[in-house]
Amino acid sequence: MFESAWITHPDAVYSENRIWLFRKTFSLSQKPEHAPVNISAEARYKLFVNGRRAAFGPCRPSAEEKYYDSLDLAPYLRAGENELFCEVLALADNSDMTKPTLVYGVRRTGNMLLAVELDCGETVIRTDESWLTAPSPTSEPESHSWDAAAAMFEEHAHGGEPVWCAAKVAARVDSLREKPYPWGIVNPMFVIPRPIPMLYQKDVPFRDAGDGYRIADELTFGFPRFSFEGRGRVRVTYAESFGSGHEKGDRLDRSLPFRGVYDVIDVDGELTWEPFWPRCARILRIEGEGVRLVSFAFTEIGYPLTAPAGCDFGSEADNALWKISVATLMRCMQESYEDCPYYEQLQYAMDTSLQMLFNYQLTDDDLLARKAIRDFRLSQRADGLLSSRYPTVEAQFIPSFSFYYIFMVAEHWRRFGDLSLVRENLRAIDGVLEWFGGCVDETGLIRTSMYWDFIDWATTWHAGVPSVGDDCHIAAASAMYVYFLRAAAELSDLCGRTSTGDEYRARADRCAEAIERLCWDEARGLYADETKHAYFSQHMQVWCTLSGIADEARARRIMENAVGLGTKCTFAYAYFWFRALEQVGLYDECEPMIDRLRALPSLNCTTIPETPDAPRSDCHAWGAIAIYEFAAVVLGVRTVSAAEKKIRIAPRIDGRDHAHGTVHTGCGPVTVAWTFRDGLFTLRVRSASGSEKEIVLPDGQRIVTRYADVSLAVRL
Repeated sequence: MFESAWITHPDAVYSENRIWLFRKTFSLSQKPEHAPVNISAEARYKLFVNGRRAAFGPCRPSAEEKYYDSLDLAPYLRAGENELFCEVLALADNSDMTKPTLVYGVRRTGNMLLAVELDCGETVIRTDESWLTAPSPTSEPESHSWDAAAAMFEEHAHGGEPVWCAAKVAARVDSLREKPYPWGIVNPMFVIPRPIPMLYQKDVPFRDAGDGYRIADELTFGFPRFSFEGRGRVRVTYAESFGSGHEKGDRLDRSLPFRGVYDVIDVDGELTWEPFWPRCARILRIEGEGVRLVSFAFTEIGYPLTAPAGCDFGSEADNALWKISVATLMRCMQESYEDCPYYEQLQYAMDTSLQMLFNYQLTDDDLLARKAIRDFRLSQRADGLLSSRYPTVEAQFIPSFSFYYIFMVAEHWRRFGDLSLVRENLRAIDGVLEWFGGCVDETGLIRTSMYWDFIDWATTWHAGVPSVGDDCHIAAASAMYVYFLRAAAELSDLCGRTSTGDEYRARADRCAEAIERLCWDEARGLYADETKHAYFSQHMQVWCTLSGIADEARARRIMENAVGLGTKCTFAYAYFWFRALEQVGLYDECEPMIDRLRALPSLNCTTIPETPDAPRSDCHAWGAIAIYEFAAVVLGVRTVSAAEKKIRIAPRIDGRDHAHGTVHTGCGPVTVAWTFRDGLFTLRVRSASGSEKEIVLPDGQRIVTRYADVSLAVRL
């Protein structure tokens, strides 16, 4: 239940970018054991209880669903006087083109509202006219750069004390799905419970590096908090590293330029301040005259993902790569999966589909994955195309990204076996495939679109779009279409829609035939990126292999020939490149890309950059491929079918003499430990009982067992 009211400031203006303050004081006879609170705001809130930051939210909404957060405030309350203090960020309406657009990843209506319901046991505190409210006398939200438009930075003028007045009740809170809508009219501020946990908070130290610099051991994301005294202006600059844009080397090389986004803070006397919106930084610099820094602290926030401890992949280099890969994933998991915490902070479909896979190796928690799948489904337009990123206030369409939504649903089914999730997404999958079906012309291939036909940030392509000369087809998109038609056919069959499955397979066969007829180049032993056979890429060979367009013998041939191509897959495409190589028995060819990743710690990278050659962002989780490879290949653990409780364990030695770790599967966690010394390979597997395990030893032996604890040895 959430039985409270939305309150606002009597002078709040519709569709305004501004920060407002709310406070409520009350007394308790004793400290409560439990004090559950429900809280929501339009557009964002920060809640402090007795001066301590307790929460930041609400969970990012879609256009159709808004959330309220729930947590226990008992640890923050005390006997006697207590204070609830909220900062609320009001944001201009999505459609208001006259106002700057801040924080692209937060949907908003243009209203300024707060709703709170706190049950302290002896009393219940709800938002009403007894709350006090005031415009912030200090912070002015703005964005200094379009690159960081998803974030918000602040001009902070020390303008005196807030001018408080009584809050105004705007409307009731509607929160029960079971409650009927009068006359079928939906309250646009209807809220539902947050579907994911609250973000964790932990303190992260920054060492004083002199000349105003503060440096953390790892890239972090959260709230800096400063205390100053004196009189003057301070500028705080936040950066991922020394070096900027695409010009980066050793991330701690102070001979490189230092540039970043910044806050400007005016100090007149004593001032304690933290920005409303979180900051991403490995390095920050505090500059100013006439002002002394009294104290500084940084609170990291993120999705509460717990990675398995004690993993060892046989070398210091691989263990270091595992560590920075996990750190990258965690920095890119907040209230949604994010492409990067420093720049856009948006949930992109391609990035998200890979982050989910990596997430699944580390934990059975699929709540963020479920929310992401639902978010993208809710982004669907009437013509069937999905937004390439969502939630967002600025529509963007990258057609190939809609394919990754199908990938998300298919991989969730394999990993968790939840048929209900498949069923509720089928209609959106149908819509995606109908949109692409409408793009197939008389050749049988998909035409280029009016949108951004991005595939990957390959260095030989402009803006990530394959080179096709004057052709009007991007063959890689057609090969992807074949792959995802066949994936959708399997999902349709699972749900009893066999006629739809048959239709999708027939469409896939027709498109595959067109690719074979128009794109196969016998002399090169490759599929071309277009019909005139002037351009060839690794990406095209990947999808022709994975989709089955190329038969087994030809698939190996094209992947052998693809290794030397100039148009190569980047970190973003590593998963699909590796799977295609693995499928044809060429997994050793993955090593060059893995070696590039292994080199990152020597550059003082603590996370994986966006691309290997032009690392604009130093934290992009689509490159955290080592999480999957080390779990699924080195340890060899994969879920075959969660629905059938089947897993496969096939460790790969690749020059190592040992490895051990825990991998989460659709059948519970599986712990693997293996050694290879003096020609003897030993393997121990521990798992939950009841699952069927196919164990494949390095010499090719296969053992099928349901025992929970298995020990094997073989001389190689």
